[in-house]
Amino acid sequence: MNPNFYKNIFFIIGLIGAVLVLVGYLGTWYFGQQVEAIAPYKQKIRTATATVEVTILSKEKGNTTYMDSGGYIAFGKNNQPLLIMSSTTCTAIQTGEGKVIYRAIFNMDAKDKAVGKPVYFLKDSDYIQIEFFTMPEKSKVLNGEAICTFNNNVRIEITILPQETKEKKIFVSDLKDAFLEFEKVK
Repeated sequence: MNPNFYKNIFFIIGLIGAVLVLVGYLGTWYFGQQVEAIAPYKQKIRTATATVEVTILSKEKGNTTYMDSGGYIAFGKNNQPLLIMSSTTCTAIQTGEGKVIYRAIFNMDAKDKAVGKPVYFLKDSDYIQIEFFTMPEKSKVLNGEAICTFNNNVRIEITILPQETKEKKIFVSDLKDAFLEFEKVK
């Protein structure tokens, strides 16, 4: 038999092996990227923080830090809280344009009932409720934003639309944009 015949067969086998290694490498890289994209949402909640700013119509004077009256932000479903973050302090800053910006940094209690549940369970929320304890009873909210971070690596941004407060409470019920990234988790 011709020695080149076996040489060609081993060359083809080597080439097929190299192609399979390349396919395996690319598959590992691709699926690794998919797992990394989903993994933060499947982690159990250990920490949660929210920075909330709300602008209201007000002629209230002064810039004040309330050291004993903060507020909270709560994710809710069927009138039951899923996760609550709160603070004992907040600030109210007059912009000079007949508007006051209320701002607070809220943190979740280490014994909140959401601790230990996967981050993606929050996408079941029907609404978010926010309250600043020092805000006037009936306020006209012009706009606002809540930026929530879970486990220091999952961030959602919630737009607060214009509304009238109900007993100082602000509600956000359109959460589909806030949870867009959560849709990766099935």
